[in-house]
Amino acid sequence: MSGPRYRLAKGGRIDRGGPLGFSFNGESFTGYAGDTLASALLAYGAFPLARSFKYHRPR
Repeated sequence: MSGPRYRLAKGGRIDRGGPLGFSFNGESFTGYAGDTLASALLAYGAFPLARSFKYHRPR
């Protein structure tokens, strides 16, 4: 993955002082202190949240 696609630049409860690297299913990602695994993966757009009913496109 190239970088976080869905992450806010500032605010919230995440400490953006220093990124923390982690791997999930053999892929490397970067998160921040205070991130949950799910929020870090969703920030990267690693997995679609849902699929459309008719064409099954990622949403």
